[in-house]
Amino acid sequence: MATPPTPHPRSYPEEHGIGAAVWGFIWVLAAFKLITMGLIFYHLHTFRSGVLIGSTLWYWFPVLGFFVATPLLFRYRLHRVRARRDALRRAEWMVE
Repeated sequence: MATPPTPHPRSYPEEHGIGAAVWGFIWVLAAFKLITMGLIFYHLHTFRSGVLIGSTLWYWFPVLGFFVATPLLFRYRLHRVRARRDALRRAEWMVE
């Protein structure tokens, strides 16, 4: 009696796109949170609704600060490194 063929083990390539999917999900969640907050404040624009929104969303402010500060710090560091590289390049080719 013949034995059934054994399936070949599938080799899946590394999932490089998983990071994009995770960041897309995070941005959708953040956008939904901001839109919901805006709608609540638009319909109930009172001091109490502002206090309610602020008290329920206070923990998002450091996350928002991190997301804003990260590209700004990267650009600042990139600017400093390029300026230093240019200074070294000028110092190397200056002959006295």
